[in-house]
Amino acid sequence: MNTIKLNGFRPSHRNKWRFIQYGILTLQQLCLLEFYADIFDFDKNHSNFGLFMVNFGNFSEIFNTSSDNTIRNWHNRLLELGFIKPTGNKNVYRLTIHDRYLTPGKWEGKASDYARQEKDQSIEVILQNFGINPQLFEKGIQSFALNHKRDEANSGSIAIVSYKDEYKDNSVVITSIRSEAEYQRMYLENGCTGLTPEDMRWIDENVSENDTPPTKQSLGNKEGG
Repeated sequence: MNTIKLNGFRPSHRNKWRFIQYGILTLQQLCLLEFYADIFDFDKNHSNFGLFMVNFGNFSEIFNTSSDNTIRNWHNRLLELGFIKPTGNKNVYRLTIHDRYLTPGKWEGKASDYARQEKDQSIEVILQNFGINPQLFEKGIQSFALNHKRDEANSGSIAIVSYKDEYKDNSVVITSIRSEAEYQRMYLENGCTGLTPEDMRWIDENVSENDTPPTKQSLGNKEGG
């Protein structure tokens, strides 16, 4: 268990990034967890199956950190949450669900089983599979859900009163082509000044968010290319 082999292959689940997204782990802590998944003994015929040995000095060189305590702090977070567990031996730890990192067949792993079970499931399900109580992160999960709903609401089509004002700061993205009635309504609400309904439609159909805002002169020449 003293030799660190940084080659080979093992399964990796994409939903691991949820731990960062929901504030459960930092990027560094997740990287350390993935590192442990790379170095644990994956052979069921070995007495050390599922175990790995910790040497913070060696690990700090791999992670290019200036202090062993940096790695130790990341490690303690994983230990606190239950992603890893201590054993009766000094500096030897167990990956909580090591079979999720093993392929079926020769290694008799359950990577595919976890992938099917967790497909399109909530963060609570993923945490429970690790043996972690989701209620520990209830506040953070609820906060993320609220922000996500707010972002979704803000990403929809924006009702625009005046195209002229919109192009002053060049900040609004047109997300859909409106009906003729909508263009006419916006034209009337703007006091029949500024762009005509035809000009508004042409902008929607031809101008992207990165284009230079059109002028009245350029709109007058649009038919000629």
